[in-house]
Amino acid sequence: MDAGIKKREKTKGIELPHEQRIIKFEFPEPPRSGDDVARLDNLGKIWLQPDGTTRQVFSGLAGMIRRQEKIALTGRNGAGKSTLLKVLAGQTEPTTGTVTIGANVQVGYFSQHSMDLLNGEMTVSETVQAAMPQVNIGVVRNLCAAFLFQGDDVDKKVKILSGGEKSRVVLAMLLARPLNFLILDEPTNHLDIQSREVLLEALQQFTGTLIMVSHDRYFLRSLVNRVFEIDHGQMRIFEGNYEYYLEQIPPAAFPGEA
Repeated sequence: MDAGIKKREKTKGIELPHEQRIIKFEFPEPPRSGDDVARLDNLGKIWLQPDGTTRQVFSGLAGMIRRQEKIALTGRNGAGKSTLLKVLAGQTEPTTGTVTIGANVQVGYFSQHSMDLLNGEMTVSETVQAAMPQVNIGVVRNLCAAFLFQGDDVDKKVKILSGGEKSRVVLAMLLARPLNFLILDEPTNHLDIQSREVLLEALQQFTGTLIMVSHDRYFLRSLVNRVFEIDHGQMRIFEGNYEYYLEQIPPAAFPGEA
């Protein structure tokens, strides 16, 4: 029997408790960007270490990110994946080379640091409302519910939320805004299974462009259509989905691979 059928048969009888039923939310259509979203030309980054020495993270990276691509950025731990995302997001300057962001590209960036930027004194609904001030409270509550904040949860102050709950708040804010290029660094890190499914469905429906780092292979298999791999300071581009990428690399490359 096909493994997918087996899996569906296993899961079709599972009923979520009423309070956990997932609310569907129609995310706004992001504005159309130009066909060329980001061009990397001879990109290099050197970090200054605390002891005054320098460390070259990568060099000579080149490639094009095109509209509506969903890209996995992979590589061993310490290969420079997060650094490359920071450069793409404009959070740090490259040491050499350039990143050229295309016409009408609106960037949204998620990292673990994003959660530290939340105002702990604001409630969940106030925080989400601030990201979409033009909509009414009903729309805000629907978005909160879509990210599993239901009932009194929307009135919780951010400072008492768990790491996973803070992640959901930030991701809800990103997807509610008119952004067409999402740069996501480990967005599933603190999320439980149900929260990951909510995020996966939202990103599958997202009609903009996406590049992300994640250790969740199921997530990547279900989402991406292109892979950038950083290895020994260089970047290889795989013109296929995540399954295709896994078929191209030797098994020895798997340990520590993102």
